[in-house]
This record gives sequence, structure tokens and C-alpha cells, in this order.
Amino acid sequence: MSGRLRVVASGGVGALAERVLADLDALLEEMGAAYQAEIPEYAAMSDATIVRDVLPVSRRLVEVFLDCVVQERTLAPRELRTFEQSGRDRLAMGMPLESVLRAYRIAGRTAWTALCSAIQPGEEALLADLGARWIDIVDRTSSALARAYLSASHDRLRDLDARRRELVEALLTANDASEVAAVSLRFSTVLAPSYVPVLVGGEGAVAGIDALLAGAPTGTLGGHRGDRVLLLVPHRLDAPIRRGGAVTAWGRPAQCGRELLEEVRQVERLLVTALAEGHVEGDFGPDDLLVEQLLLGNERVADALRRRVGDVLAGKDGSGVLVATLRHYLRSGSVPETARREHVHVNTVAYRLSRVRELTGLDPRVPEESALLVLGLGLPAEREQ
Repeated sequence: MSGRLRVVASGGVGALAERVLADLDALLEEMGAAYQAEIPEYAAMSDATIVRDVLPVSRRLVEVFLDCVVQERTLAPRELRTFEQSGRDRLAMGMPLESVLRAYRIAGRTAWTALCSAIQPGEEALLADLGARWIDIVDRTSSALARAYLSASHDRLRDLDARRRELVEALLTANDASEVAAVSLRFSTVLAPSYVPVLVGGEGAVAGIDALLAGAPTGTLGGHRGDRVLLLVPHRLDAPIRRGGAVTAWGRPAQCGRELLEEVRQVERLLVTALAEGHVEGDFGPDDLLVEQLLLGNERVADALRRRVGDVLAGKDGSGVLVATLRHYLRSGSVPETARREHVHVNTVAYRLSRVRELTGLDPRVPEESALLVLGLGLPAEREQ
């Protein structure tokens, strides 16, 4: 704090501030010890780091507070810059925000204890006003730090997401081994000869990319692909990658470049098929949903079935009860079992199946026609690429 503190008319606050400043170095040493004793991330810091990077901010906090109370002024916006920068610095150090804010609480407690200890007889009346001011200063400075920390964190995540997406797209569009090598050099990343594409779709998939990468095999690359997450697992996939509330599809190992891009597109078709089947959770590999995948490869047949089954039922079954009953029946092949699952009488099930036959011309109880219904229900309303 530059200059000498001015003693206000009461005479007490200025003198108190001078006593606190006289012992400020000892107070800062006590703060540093408390940070290291109570916060694991600070305990892992060297004493030199604490002295160089942490305690100057603590010093500034105490000095700004004392200057404000002695000068009878409020905290100026420019004075928040030190604390905003400390938020960005703590993020760069990898410190969790909760730990940084905990350090502020410790600083507030330690400094207030020192302030109370510096009170002399007859000055006790100062504490009520000083307490309110101290709480306000700690709150405003820690809030400025938190805002800067979160803003920098969001910027970093955006940059990280962009880098991930750029790396994945570069691998998918590489034309030959030399271009793959160039990608490796450009991103300073050791690449595997082949990758297994894994696509994760559903609620929370995009927001959960960090958790997915953390739980994936070593060397897995990842990035956003639309509203889904694409993971590239090196060499092979020994076990499905699962995420609660999400649908996962994966393919076969493929070399970087066009081969990998085509495998990614195949996995995208598989995921679309799984979602169209009504799955909201689960994992599907290249050997799953084979008939549906084959049908999706024939656009003309798929369009015919879509018109005959999906479009007809969508137009005549606004409540969805026919489709729900039909799905249960096609899975079990049993009218009583369908009635049990639907919580209706067997006659109701029989009526609904007859209604399906009237609308589509396909009888669910005839195997060949039921197969067409199974396929028709599995097709999305609009073909997705």
C-alpha cells in the first residue's frame, strides 16, 4: 500500500491499521502455514511457490481492506484486477476453484483474528463496523477471482474442444501415411496405426466428454461430432465404452484417413439405427442390429417400408398405443405377455394388432409380414447420414 494511512477523526482505526501493518509479515507467514495445513493442493506447493505466488495476493487483500477503512472509501474496480489475475493464475496452476475459495475463507479467518488481537482497550466498538467491511471486501475480491477463474476455464475448454475437433477431423481426412505423420507432428501427438471409432449419443454425451476420455483406454482421442462424442480408441476395443443415459456404437479398427472416415460413417449409421429402435441407453457393436443395418444400406427398400409402416402408423396412431402394443408383441410373440406388459386385456391386444393389419396390410401374427413390421418400425422418419 503506497503512502501512509490517514488517521480518521475517531483516531482509532488508523492506529489499529498501523499496528496490523507492523505485524503483516508475521500474519502472512501464519496464513501460508494455514493454507498448507488445511488444503491438500496448497500443501503440495513448495514454500517458495507459496511465498512467490500466493502470499502477495493475501498481502494485497489485507492492505486494500485497511486502506478502504482508513480512507473511508469503497473498493475501487481497478483494485479487483489483482484478484481477477490470481484467479486466472490459479487455474493455470491446476488448482480447483473450491480450494482457492477455501484459501480465501482461511485468509479471512486468520486476518480477522489478527485484527481482533490488535484491538486495545477502548477500541472494542470499532469491531462491529470493521467486521461488516471485512466480510464485504473478502466477498467482493473472492467473487472477482471466481468470475475470472470460470471465464478463463470456459475459454480454455472452448480452445480444448476446438483442438480436439481439429485433430479428429485431420485424422479422418488424411489421404496417406505422410499426411498422418504431418498431423502427428502438427499436434505433437503420437498416433496409433489404427483406431476403433466409438460414437456416444444421447442426453449429456457432449457435456461428458472429459469423463468419457478419462475412462477410455490410454491413447484414446476424442472430439465433438455434432451433438455426439466421437472417441478413437487405438488398435482395438477390448470392452464396450458405456455411459449411463447414453447410446454407444462402435466399429472395427481402421487406418487413419479415408478408411477410418468410412468406418466412422458406418458407426454413425449404427447409432442412428439404435436410436430409431427406441434405445435410450446401451452399447452396440458392428455385429449388432445386422438386419436393420443392411436395410439402411438400401435406400429404396427403406423408403418403401418407411411409407408403408412408419408413416401410416404415425398418421393414424396419434396416441402411440398401437405402436407400443405392436413393439411389445413383436418382441415377445405372445398376446398374453403383451397384455401383461401393456396392462390391458388380451382382447385389447388382439384388437390393436388387427388394427395394425388394417392400416398397413401387414399381419403381425404372420412371420414374414411381422418381419417387415419389425424393419419398418426400426427406420427413422427421415434418413440420416
